Amino acid sequence: MDVISALEQSYDQTIELIAGLTQAELDAPSPCAGWDVRATLNHMLGATWMFTLVNQGQAAGEDAGDILGDDASLAVTAAAKENVASWRQPGAFEGDRSYPFGTFPATGAAMFNLGEVVVHNWDVAQATGRELVINPAVGQMVYDWGLSIPLDDFRDYGAFGPEVVVPTSSPIVDRLVGLLGRQP
Repeated sequence: MDVISALEQSYDQTIELIAGLTQAELDAPSPCAGWDVRATLNHMLGATWMFTLVNQGQAAGEDAGDILGDDASLAVTAAAKENVASWRQPGAFEGDRSYPFGTFPATGAAMFNLGEVVVHNWDVAQATGRELVINPAVGQMVYDWGLSIPLDDFRDYGAFGPEVVVPTSSPIVDRLVGLLGRQP
């Protein structure tokens, strides 16, 4: 599976997860310390737009405020569509991309983008009790990427929590979320 297909699949899961979210579910605490589900989704969408805008040659930060608004499905659908299109444009995987947290080859930036969606989908599912089955191939792709980057630098930045040790015999998704600081 390539990163664009994995992004499409992951955004489809986001849309399924948020369908019919109640105010109580949006207010529920998420596994991201200090964030409720709404804040987690706003962060994910802010990052989605950041990756999109940078792909379009614009500078962008991570925080975009309340992007979710009153229609979460519309907000996610619009962001996902633009984001995937930005990775499909000619040259999308060439050169470097610069963000507030560093500069990376485009291929690495795409993996950051995918990791944001996959892991925050997991966060939303955990917070709301909704079922989420992450494709093991996607989980493995993001896990392998996580092992290939200097996670301690990102932990210092606040992007990931301390690693939660998970047995190597655990499912790949459990190992992935543990690697990125979540308790599976």
